[in-house]
Amino acid sequence: MRTTAERLTAAKERAQELERERQHRRTRGFLCAGTAACLAVIVSLALAMPGITEGFSDTTLGGGMAASIFSGRSLGYLVVGLLAFALGVCVTVLCVRLRGHEQDTADGERHDD
Repeated sequence: MRTTAERLTAAKERAQELERERQHRRTRGFLCAGTAACLAVIVSLALAMPGITEGFSDTTLGGGMAASIFSGRSLGYLVVGLLAFALGVCVTVLCVRLRGHEQDTADGERHDD
């Protein structure tokens, strides 16, 4: 038979475990939502870019001395690639920060015991 103090300790441990699980689910949800939002932005920009770059001509980009990658046709690919890289960096930073936050929270809970 458990004493009242043992039951109270077990209840507190269970409550902390449930809170950790809830935080973990919330963090995973934020990560999935952020990734989905970034993917949606990249796909929408990729679909919209051909229409935007049709207005550009070779003369507006500096004439014959410009590199072929900066021509009107490939400018959309260049912009989408740069934006995809920037969004990838943002998702990576978000993941690292969330992971660090989880570890800080777990360390704090261990020190409370």
